[in-house]
Amino acid sequence: MTATGTHATSAAGEAAVRAVPDTLALAFQASVARVPDRVALRTLGGDERLTWAEYGAAVERAAGAFAGLGVRRGDRVALWSHNRPQLAIAAVAAAHLGAAVVAPYVAAPADAVARLLCDSDPRVLAVESRLEHRLQSVEHAVPRVVALDSAEGRLPALGEVDAPARFSFEARWRSVQAGDPLAILYSSGTTGVPKGIEWANRNALLVGDSLLGARHLPDAICEVSYLPFAHVFDRSLHWRASLRATTLTFCAAPSDLHEALLDARPTFLGGPPRTWQGLKATLEASCDKSEQAALDAGIARVRALLAGSPPPELSAEQERTLAELRARLGLDRINHALTGAAPCPLAVHEFMHGLGLPFGEFWGMTEIGVITMTDPGVRDIGTVGRPLPGCKVRIASGPGPAGEVLARTGTASRGYRNRPKETAAMFGADGWIRTGDLGRLDEQGRLDLAGRLKELIITSDGHNTAPAPIESELVGASPLIAQACLVGDGAPYLAALITLHSPERAADPAIRQAVADTVARINARLDPRERIERHEILPDRWQPGDELTDLLKLRRQRIAAKYAAQITSLCARMT
Repeated sequence: MTATGTHATSAAGEAAVRAVPDTLALAFQASVARVPDRVALRTLGGDERLTWAEYGAAVERAAGAFAGLGVRRGDRVALWSHNRPQLAIAAVAAAHLGAAVVAPYVAAPADAVARLLCDSDPRVLAVESRLEHRLQSVEHAVPRVVALDSAEGRLPALGEVDAPARFSFEARWRSVQAGDPLAILYSSGTTGVPKGIEWANRNALLVGDSLLGARHLPDAICEVSYLPFAHVFDRSLHWRASLRATTLTFCAAPSDLHEALLDARPTFLGGPPRTWQGLKATLEASCDKSEQAALDAGIARVRALLAGSPPPELSAEQERTLAELRARLGLDRINHALTGAAPCPLAVHEFMHGLGLPFGEFWGMTEIGVITMTDPGVRDIGTVGRPLPGCKVRIASGPGPAGEVLARTGTASRGYRNRPKETAAMFGADGWIRTGDLGRLDEQGRLDLAGRLKELIITSDGHNTAPAPIESELVGASPLIAQACLVGDGAPYLAALITLHSPERAADPAIRQAVADTVARINARLDPRERIERHEILPDRWQPGDELTDLLKLRRQRIAAKYAAQITSLCARMT
């Protein structure tokens, strides 16, 4: 790939990145030595808790067990489990042997798990006991299977495996190199079969540390592991935990996040917009009139700042009320909050800043880590910020005012496992990475994303529309709407398929009118060529593995095939 045709470049990423150890094992052992008595891992309520010293001892035992199962430097180890301390221990133990960890999504269909295991070729699969009943369709893909937690089922437990004779834990972890594989993370599969993305030790640590952006947060970071371990964001928290000696509280399911926040009182929280939309809805449902008035005042202040107007001051009582509302969500200790992975609606930004949270947005990819991040405050809202130290961004010429975002970073992955052509297509020989995202750079060097290149909808008049930002605004504008998928490729106008949080109410006239009113409000803010002319409310609940990926992203090809008749009807020219 060449840089011809580019028309804008951000030079904000010239500063050097923060130094990190060469391997996760080095980082982990330094944390054990520095804060042995600090809590490292805990479950809700503190029923299970390990200090860093205890964590270190558990990792040494698990590393010996994996070595006893034949795991060597350069191998793969698969872990299939809900979020729990044993998962973290096993992952770090594998890293101390120089092995890469592969983690299927817990909710993934059996055939998807089997494909992942065949592609990654792990020497061992360690599985949570309560998932043993799902092994019949996948265990043929690995030579050894053990229970991650106990031997209550038919499998031998990892903890019962002896280390080899004359096994030297220290010699093994000190032999691991910066370029040795640490993890294989699989893409979401929105446009086809998920691809394995290989991460080396040092670059993985740099990605974990990049979640701090340019901030220097106080020591003793506390956070919640609630997203699937297979996801790059949760894995990055684990990488950063080894580096920064953080305290991780485990939440087995994202639906339990609010309970986990109240229990853990984290200092950092990140997640996709859906996470923040859920917290917003939870708080709004609990507010009385005076609390809502304080929230409205905070949001009005944010809007004034965005408009460049003098912001109204909050009263001391309003400040106290907002502090109480933050505590009600378990966010009263937060000093850094982030969203990413999908377009974040403006209403969510206004709400979180109005609540008084230090809320920001970042842009990155599983293949390259975090590239840009907004600065503290509200001035970058509407963008995903500027390149982080060590990163550069430029825009290639493309359809309309936006072009493909090209990135340059020293912290990228090694590419796609077993896919040299796809790796070469994305990672250019000149160092520029073709991200497939569409965007533009403003006069301040901030990146404004417009969607995915492969997702562009081209209507019959030739206009290109990126659907994701519109879909995000539509979902964010109504508590009724669960998902929205724009359609209309080759049609005279755009239409939308909409699902509800309560699909059984799809035929309710009041619900249908409320959705129509929401569509009309969104349309009023859009370019006339990008308005939703027709929509259909489906009586279905879209599920991961079918219409959605495991991360709840739209699988557009699957949706287009499943609802071909509805799309044809919606996009027939209106008379």
